[in-house]
Parts: sequence; C-alpha cells; structure tokens
Amino acid sequence: MYMKRDIDDRLAEWAASEKRKPLLVRGVRQCGKTSAIRNLGESFEYFVEINLERNVGLHSVFEKDIDVERMIARLELETNRKIVPRKTLLFIDEIQACPRAITALRYFYEEKPELHVIAAGSLLEFVLNDSRGKARLEFPVGRVRSIFMYPFSFEEFLKGMGEGILSDYLESHVNGDAENDAHEKLLDWYKIFLLVGGMPEAVVEYSETRSLLACRQVHRDIILNFRDDFDKYDRNVPADVIHRVFSYAVHNVCAQTKASSAIKGVSAYYFDTCIKLLWRAGLVYPVKACSGDTIPLGASEKEVNKKLLLFDTGVYLTECGLDTGELLATEVFDEMNKGSVVELQTGLEMIKSMDAYAEPSLFYWYRTGANAEVDYVIVQHGAVVPVEVKASGKGRMQSLRSFLRSHPNASYGIRVSLENFSTYEDIRVYPVYAARFL
Repeated sequence: MYMKRDIDDRLAEWAASEKRKPLLVRGVRQCGKTSAIRNLGESFEYFVEINLERNVGLHSVFEKDIDVERMIARLELETNRKIVPRKTLLFIDEIQACPRAITALRYFYEEKPELHVIAAGSLLEFVLNDSRGKARLEFPVGRVRSIFMYPFSFEEFLKGMGEGILSDYLESHVNGDAENDAHEKLLDWYKIFLLVGGMPEAVVEYSETRSLLACRQVHRDIILNFRDDFDKYDRNVPADVIHRVFSYAVHNVCAQTKASSAIKGVSAYYFDTCIKLLWRAGLVYPVKACSGDTIPLGASEKEVNKKLLLFDTGVYLTECGLDTGELLATEVFDEMNKGSVVELQTGLEMIKSMDAYAEPSLFYWYRTGANAEVDYVIVQHGAVVPVEVKASGKGRMQSLRSFLRSHPNASYGIRVSLENFSTYEDIRVYPVYAARFL
C-alpha cells in the first residue's frame, strides 16, 4: 500500500520540467525513496528499474568507456523493456554499489537530456564523501540534481491514517486568526505520531493494526539493521566507536554536547568524525550553536558546542525503553522529563519542511556562563526569531525573553507548546503539531 508523500509533488514537477537533470534521491535508509520513485513510474508509459546491488552483472554496463547509446541498448536487452526518451523513467536503485554509474549520470544529461533518469541508494553518502567530507569520486557537479527525502512528517502521517480533512483543517488555521476547534484531536494524533514515528514501515504497520506494540518491534528491526551497517561507514573508524557515539546520541537527545568531554575514552576527533558519519547516514542531525546576530545564521556558528537530534521519535522512544501506555496519558506529558521528545520532533518537523533540494541545517542559541538557552533560532521574513519548545502548556519563558532583550533586531519570539494558537505580547504560540509551519 502506497501512502502519498510530500515529495511526490516535487518528483512530478521534475518529471514535467523541460530543463531536467538526472535526479539523485538522497535520504536515510528505509525512508521510502524506492516506493516514491516507483509511484512516479506509474505515470510513465515505460518504467525500467535496475538494482545495482542485487544485479552485480549490470556493473559492466557502466564500467567500460561510457557511451550512452550503448548503455541504453544493453539495459534494454538486460531488462527486456523499452527505454524511450520522454516515455520511459529509468530508475537506477542502489547506485552506490557501482560508483561508475554515478559518474555516468553526467553523460545522460549531456547526451540524452530528454530521457528521464532517477537514482537512489542506501549508504550513498559514503560513496560520495569520506569521513572528512572529501569527495571519493568525480561527482557530476552541475549535471545532476539532488533531492532530499525524510521519514513521514506529521501531516503526511495524518493523511496516511485517513485524516486528510484534519490535515487540511490544520493548514487552513495555521495563521491562528481563526478558532482552532480541532486542537484536542490534533494533540491526540500528535502523541500517537511521537510513538509511531515517521519510518514508512512503522506507519503502515500502525495503519493496518493500530498496534503500538507492533510498531515497537518494527523500530527494533530498523535499528538493528542500521547498527549492522556501522562497519561499512569508514574503514578508518572502528565500528564499536560508532556504536558508542550513536548510543550517546540516543541517550542525550537535544542536550548540549562538547566533543572533548562527551564520552570517556573517545577523543574529540573520533567523536566528531562519528557524528559526521551518522549525519551522512541520516541517523543524527547536529543542531549548531550560533550568536543569532546575523543572517545567514551559519555565519556566526560556534564550533565547540552542538545538540544532537535522532532521526525519528518512534525509534528514539523504543530505544529508550519507555512505556507506551504512560506516554499517551496527557498528565504524563505535563510532568515527565520528556520535553526532549517534543523538542526533537519540533526540529525534525522543521527539517522535513525545508527546501527539498538543499541539505538541512538547524541552529540554537545559548549564553556562556548563564542559564540561558533557546532551543532553536530560525529566520522568518528576513528576521532572526528565537523558538522555545515546551512539553506542556506551562512554564516561564526566561531564555526567550533574554534573547529578545539582547537581540533588539528580533521583534518577537515563538513558543511551541501544548497550547492552541495564541499570542502573548511579543510571543507567538504555535501548538506542537504545527511545528512544520514555523
């Protein structure tokens, strides 16, 4: 069963464009890349899919002198399917298994631009770059377009659960200028989404069974598969060190992290290297500290401290071994020390709502020597805006106020909480389920 994804519209736009480059779909393993591309293939007269990990014999198509006409003729023979420009979608899956095929994409663009070519692959980032970010192959810069895909967003999840009307209602009320009568229902679905997470297998499992226990088993399977990949990341970094750093990231989500003191016995160099590897795999997103004084925010990035986001709340809560029944109780959300879950989900929603054609980046702010930290700093309408996340509808906003006092160019702040849309003087309140609209 295929559930509609936001990326479907981006893929359709690419397919309809006259000036079209081969497309490389990038993202964490099992986030639905292959399913989305197959769904796009249904709109073509012919769909040709090859898997370079499963069919090693096809590597020879790309490893000789690159001749596009010869490659097309060979692929037609191997697949017994026509490859006709403007009528065929050629999908090269697991392209990382044959780096030469990645290089070949530039020649499809230069010699056969009318042919729709799309590629994807698990662990693709490790073929493109090493642990230091240096290119491992001659990437066809300017001749291939990358698009980034993520697990389900909250809105995608609602639609997948048959709550499309509720999703549309949320979008129509996001400005907060009308009464939001669906607040309690949206909160209920939000809590379920935290537990299910956005990985497609878990979303489909919950759609079919409505069993959170079944979803937990899916999460365990996913995390075991990811851990098994650690020894494939970089031969210069021991897999057991990557395991330790990943476990640290799981148990210190959204906490300020300093590489030099994070894990006893792991140097700052190895810690940062592992974080970069986990980031390339799509498992961890670093949130970088910034001063909040300039745009772009990265211009004032502070290298030393960072916070870490795990790729999925469902996997995170399963890894932490938290009781699903207790998590569904509203009063527990008010009392338990799980603001990190809501802060995590807020960051993930913002990442999923960013430009699909650019790598995401998030920032936060803290004041050295003072107990002041703002969870996220974003740019809205050309202005810097601080964002504070609360796991309840209570609590003071000292850090938010501190930021506004010290940054006169920031005219307002945003509070993300269990409250409905509202405004407190210079603070705009967004409900937790509306984080993607920040």
